[in-house]
Amino acid sequence: MPTAIIIGSGLVGAATALALNQVGIESVLYDQIDLAQATVDGTPVEFGDSGGGIAIQAGGLRVLRSLGVLDDCKAQGIRLPYTTWAKMDGSSPIVADIIYWNKHSGETDPELQAPLQILRSRLHYVLMKACYKAGIKTFVNKKLIDVKQDATQATAYFADGTTATADFLIGADGIHSATRRKVFGSHLTAKFTGEMGHLSVVNLKDHNIQLKETEGTTFYVDRDKKRFVVAYKVSEELGALRVTTFDDPEEEDQTYRPVSDLPKHAGRLADLLHEWGVPAHVETMMRKSFRMSAASVYDLPDMETYRKDRVILIGDAAHGMVPNAGIGLLTGLEDVGTLLSIFKHYSKVDEFDKALDLYSRIRVARGTEAANRARAMRVRGMAASMFGGGFNHFMFRFVVGVAEVTKFIQEEAEKA
Repeated sequence: MPTAIIIGSGLVGAATALALNQVGIESVLYDQIDLAQATVDGTPVEFGDSGGGIAIQAGGLRVLRSLGVLDDCKAQGIRLPYTTWAKMDGSSPIVADIIYWNKHSGETDPELQAPLQILRSRLHYVLMKACYKAGIKTFVNKKLIDVKQDATQATAYFADGTTATADFLIGADGIHSATRRKVFGSHLTAKFTGEMGHLSVVNLKDHNIQLKETEGTTFYVDRDKKRFVVAYKVSEELGALRVTTFDDPEEEDQTYRPVSDLPKHAGRLADLLHEWGVPAHVETMMRKSFRMSAASVYDLPDMETYRKDRVILIGDAAHGMVPNAGIGLLTGLEDVGTLLSIFKHYSKVDEFDKALDLYSRIRVARGTEAANRARAMRVRGMAASMFGGGFNHFMFRFVVGVAEVTKFIQEEAEKA
């Protein structure tokens, strides 16, 4: 049976193992930490700690369905049709109908039109449980120190003195990938963007915190001071917050933005949010949070190839990007879906060179495009013109408003 080593047992690594299992390739997951334990105790695992929430759009949902885990994911999360942008105090809300946007973009499957919001740890639990049922082994406390390969095999060397050899190796070890540095070059390191903050999780039901349907995913933005807060539901009973502030490298005056000095205590951070002027329910969500973790945002330089001989990179190891609208995870899941499709056609060992090369050629273009789009969204989201951040918010409202009018006209035409 063909074999593969997967370095990294996070979301994309686990999904990759499930995909390979479908085409008869036996894979083993290796991770330098025990992610199952990290999920329990909230230990930070690069950006988007295991306790944070994530949104999965149609393309990612389609991949999860192909892996046979979509129903389990839906049971652990919540489908929310709206995304809202507002000023920091909640005023001037701009509401977008995401189902309409997805329909307008060509998504015809009703099951995939509403994004899924889910706690990262719950998604990871679903994927790892599916791996366990499939008989896929996972070894933890395996720190990668080297990779050697020849024309037909790749061997991973770990700090504990053990090794693993397979027909090929997949680096799914995140934006700080050791696989990438060892195989593709030590210069390929992610750069800190200057953006950081905190992620938290709160039990909405226990504290009687009510979120309106249009508040299920809301971005509260202060463009002038370069900071924002995202409040969203990740299940019927749980909510999550992301508090972020960052330095503008072109801005000389950095005195008003508490980048490295954000409090690491829910109560003190809630006090800070109160100073920022967030709505009362958002302050309460932070004050009642039962889990918090730091989030430092990195960005990986674009790569020319995701393959070198018998090693390929997938997910953030290949195209780690600044987080925006779930583009990073979506692109990683698309990597998995592409790999699955390729191996369905080239599943024999003597076809692996063709399969790995095709994967890289297809995904480099997509990964680069997605990373650039995430970067552009980050800049536009915090942009403040000479007229101030309020003017940019007004222009954004105008763009979304035009789309909503178009939607109304189309719906009325269909009724007629």
